[in-house]
Amino acid sequence: MADNADVLLRFYEEDWRQARQAEDQRTAITNITLIVVPALIGFASQKGLNFDAIPLTILLIILGIYGAIISQKLYERHCYFSDRAGYWRGQISKLYPQLEIDTIRAQAAEKHSQRFKRIEKFRLYYLWLILHFFVALAGIILTIWILIA
Repeated sequence: MADNADVLLRFYEEDWRQARQAEDQRTAITNITLIVVPALIGFASQKGLNFDAIPLTILLIILGIYGAIISQKLYERHCYFSDRAGYWRGQISKLYPQLEIDTIRAQAAEKHSQRFKRIEKFRLYYLWLILHFFVALAGIILTIWILIA
């Protein structure tokens, strides 16, 4: 029979795998968006940015909004599993205080904070969201351009 640390470690590993999977999925969605968006803009440009291109510009808006929503949801899932992994790690730390896991993590976090004072406060998921919002904004601008032209 496995000891407590083995059980906790397996739960930790599984939750950390799930957290990474959420990030991998967010990367895949964004990569697909970055492939599809230029193609849609290219097709819209080939049509001459007239009323025939409206469905493509509307699709850009939908793609941008969907990308932002799914990106935020996947960030939420990442945080959920990352938090759970943190609890498992905390239990392992209690079982093996001589390893000083919490001290090592605190020291690493402090060093990181000193090294990246300004950029550390800016959350990475904002960059993911901004990218998708720019896609939606491009769709809105092109749609308005077509409608007023």
